[in-house]
Amino acid sequence: MAILHALVARGTVVLHDFNIVSDNTSAISRRILVKLLAKADFGLCFSQDRCIFHILRADGLTFLCMANDTFGRRIPFSYLEDIQTIRDLGRYIYI
Repeated sequence: MAILHALVARGTVVLHDFNIVSDNTSAISRRILVKLLAKADFGLCFSQDRCIFHILRADGLTFLCMANDTFGRRIPFSYLEDIQTIRDLGRYIYI
């Protein structure tokens, strides 16, 4: 049980991509980015085989991670919120 894939994107442009597994998760993530609505902030999940893609969109950025379906939803969304918080802190440090 682990977070196997994570990315941060603005629109469909991937800013950072991290992948533990060597399969097509990056391609699936990019297809999900294309299908997302660009206007609202939200959090949602998509299921693919035995993995779940967790998505958090805030301030025009999309934070996405993929985890095993046995990992639950609370931990992956907490992970995405932590990434968002770190990004927000970095923005204030450099201003």
